[in-house]
Amino acid sequence: MAVLSLSLLERMRDAVNRDSSFRALGSCDARVGLRDGASAYLVTFEAFECAAVAQIDVDDLRDADFYLDLGAAWQGYLDGRRQASAPSLLSLDLDTPGGIVRSSTDPRKAFEFERYHSTLQAFIDAGASST
Repeated sequence: MAVLSLSLLERMRDAVNRDSSFRALGSCDARVGLRDGASAYLVTFEAFECAAVAQIDVDDLRDADFYLDLGAAWQGYLDGRRQASAPSLLSLDLDTPGGIVRSSTDPRKAFEFERYHSTLQAFIDAGASST
């Protein structure tokens, strides 16, 4: 069963867009996919805000600059972040064999994750605090 949902991502978007510390993380221009089993979502960051979230077909992850795939571990990861016991996305990517960051069309795009990981972490943490 999918943990991520469009309503959760909309709450995450609204939370980070209201948070001045989110804007202080700097500009982020990326189309980031999130894969949760058979479900997929596209989160669009423009400048200092999360501009849009949308549910997409898994095949449409090719349109993302890169995407995060935690397999069946989304719920555990969100729970761990809420309890301050889960690693950052960057650490998780480095410590997971094969990583969690994917790019289906241009492997170089996956390197943008390292540039924007603080913004993505703030976005995911907003979801952890709202679940």
